[in-house]
Amino acid sequence: MQSWQAWVIGIALAGSCVYVQAQGPGVEPPPPPGAPPRRSLEALTELRMISQNLNLTNDQREKLRPIVTEEGDQMHTVRIDERMTPDQKRDKLIEIRQAFAPKIAAELTPEQQEKWKKMQEGMPGKKTEPAKEPATPATPPK
Repeated sequence: MQSWQAWVIGIALAGSCVYVQAQGPGVEPPPPPGAPPRRSLEALTELRMISQNLNLTNDQREKLRPIVTEEGDQMHTVRIDERMTPDQKRDKLIEIRQAFAPKIAAELTPEQQEKWKKMQEGMPGKKTEPAKEPATPATPPK
């Protein structure tokens, strides 16, 4: 490679680094040209998981796509918000999931809804009731 080509490449790389830094903390750099945004990939991954676990029809998949995409967009916004504490983020993500769960369930058959409920219970970050401790501690056998 000639020195002028290396110099041009170096200037281009330095310019892209300055551009990313100029955006400030908490702002993601734009995706490469032609690449879908990350949040769309997250939504598509969730849609694929739901499709496989619930055996969705093509019609159901197409009806759920905009719902899951909107949910993914909202969740992505919360995840990158540096002003929120981790606990606030977790609570907001749970709130978003709870808001979208009925919209998703509305497109499912009764059998799929049962599976969907079980899937929701197993999701990480899902608020569950604390385990009830026995009133009296069990005595060890002698």
